[in-house]
Amino acid sequence: MNNLKNQLFYKFALIVFLIIVFFEGALLIALKKSFDIHLKDKLALVASEINPENFSTKTLLQIQHKNKIFPLFVKIIKTNQKIKINKKNHFSIEYLLNQKREKLLTYITQKHGYIIKIATFYSTNDDKIEIIKTISLLISFIIYLIALMVGYKFIDTIVKEIEISFKKLRNFNSNVSHEFKTPLAIMKTEIEIALMNENKDCNKIFQSILQEVNYLNEITDKLLFLTKNDLKNCKLTKIDLEDIVFELFEKYSNKIHISLHIDEKDEYIIKGDKTLLKIALGNLIENSIKYKALKINIFLKKTKNKIILTIKDNGIGIPKDKLPFIFDEFYRVDESHNKNIKGFGLGLSIVKNILKAHKAKIKVQSEKGVEFIIEFPNKLE
Repeated sequence: MNNLKNQLFYKFALIVFLIIVFFEGALLIALKKSFDIHLKDKLALVASEINPENFSTKTLLQIQHKNKIFPLFVKIIKTNQKIKINKKNHFSIEYLLNQKREKLLTYITQKHGYIIKIATFYSTNDDKIEIIKTISLLISFIIYLIALMVGYKFIDTIVKEIEISFKKLRNFNSNVSHEFKTPLAIMKTEIEIALMNENKDCNKIFQSILQEVNYLNEITDKLLFLTKNDLKNCKLTKIDLEDIVFELFEKYSNKIHISLHIDEKDEYIIKGDKTLLKIALGNLIENSIKYKALKINIFLKKTKNKIILTIKDNGIGIPKDKLPFIFDEFYRVDESHNKNIKGFGLGLSIVKNILKAHKAKIKVQSEKGVEFIIEFPNKLE
């Protein structure tokens, strides 16, 4: 997993670096073009303000201060000939006194029989761009570091989620192997005994085989149930939660002592799917029976915004350090796969998915026994 994390981080760092380089380059090109246009516009503006017939050093200084162009070179030549000037040769860049470091941007125009040439240092643009470039690089470096820190944290979280998924998959493979191996071994042994004893009454043997086959079918059904994607889109209609509780009471009262605590004055109408809720609540009751509970108390009450269903048993309970994980798929509190307690770690995951589809919340407490508290929204819209 560390190799995966490092590979993802290196790729992320490279992509962020390339993006920043691209934007830095685009920014510098845009700045250079913007400064060039700005400087050319200033020279053209200065040329429009110059009166070639009445021009002096004082006028030059005023124009410099007004337009903030330093230094500013102006050359005025009187001529009787009209020169052709187009957009391309209005401006030109020349080196100052054959010095490659200093460049002059020159603007030339003709006005009232005079040729006006105005020039200034083009390198002043380069100086401004260098300053902005330095500041921009510093900001980009800080952004890059922040992006790397955030990206590393994000990638670390993703990799941990992947690691958890792989761990669940490994546990799943282990559980499948274990849960399928035992009933298949029993079935194999029982069939071999039946074949060896042709005259013996084989009803007990076939009953044992049937029991193991039913167990395998139960596991398969639960796995198929979890793989369905129609829970999110299940149709919810108005149903009476009290009716579901009474139906479950009739179904399980012969297996465990159940006490109902329901205020009959209230109505417990919710929007839900009756079949799915019976599966979910039935799983909770079967879970209590599986873990040696002798009695279950079921409470149903109504508040302004909620309908609260509580199922509390007096079984062996759940250790506090395991409570946050009991709704995870394939998770079993008893990791030793106790043969006396059959299970596949899917029942409570099914409960959670069904209740989530009903926009209901479930909480669990375990002090003396286990207490599941389910809150349904008291809204029918």
